[in-house]
Amino acid sequence: MATTLRVVQWNIYMSCHIESIANFIMNSIGQGPAIVCLEEVKRSAYDTLRNLPNLTSSCFSLDLREPGGNEGDERKMGIAVFSFGLPIISPELLDRTVFPERTLSVLLHGVFGPIRVVAFHSLTGVGYHKAKSSNFASIADYLQLHKSDLDFLCFDANEPWHDDIDPTKLVFWPRGKTAGLIMGSKKVHDLSDSYVEHLRSTRHIDNARDPLTVSHVTQGTPRRYDYIMHSRRWTVVNCSYPYAESIAASSDHSAVIADYELR
Repeated sequence: MATTLRVVQWNIYMSCHIESIANFIMNSIGQGPAIVCLEEVKRSAYDTLRNLPNLTSSCFSLDLREPGGNEGDERKMGIAVFSFGLPIISPELLDRTVFPERTLSVLLHGVFGPIRVVAFHSLTGVGYHKAKSSNFASIADYLQLHKSDLDFLCFDANEPWHDDIDPTKLVFWPRGKTAGLIMGSKKVHDLSDSYVEHLRSTRHIDNARDPLTVSHVTQGTPRRYDYIMHSRRWTVVNCSYPYAESIAASSDHSAVIADYELR
């Protein structure tokens, strides 16, 4: 019986080289059960990745909310979830958000029992101004409503402005303050930042480091924008951000790769 679950979170970049992305995923999932959550996924990319070897199940947000004929390219990238060794029972969108197709909530089953994974891709403050904050609030409402059955939260937040191991010291962009409902000390759910928990359990932490690790570089500034969070049902045994390898695979974000054991 499997004892460890691997979760991979990655914004693969809309203009990526999909064969390189596929190779990275196959080299990252390991031998046991795994869940892979991807953002900025185009239809053509999903159609390629759904043929990955040993794939058990997959789902794609654009199958639940197709782009309209006049909506443009911004509505043609979504969220995809792929599972290895765990069947997907049902997917749904967070349909009250500004761009529902940039969200996906998935129920899986298997050797660990029911697992609920929510994945989303935040709007950018530069392009969407007040809509970014509104979108975080809608996502927070969903997480609060479902907090008792959430296992994992995977996302590219386009936040924070200032990273810190202490959630009370996180600083968000001016138009992204509702991000604190998901990531800050007043978060509305019970999930923990997997990388922070891993750091706390393995080594001394440099509280002055900002960001704690790099997942994206914007305007020359390193940021940690990409996250996996987990529930108290799980213990994180490893969490890494293979930034250089992710960039070499044609993304502009690092993947986040974490292993968990049931408590």
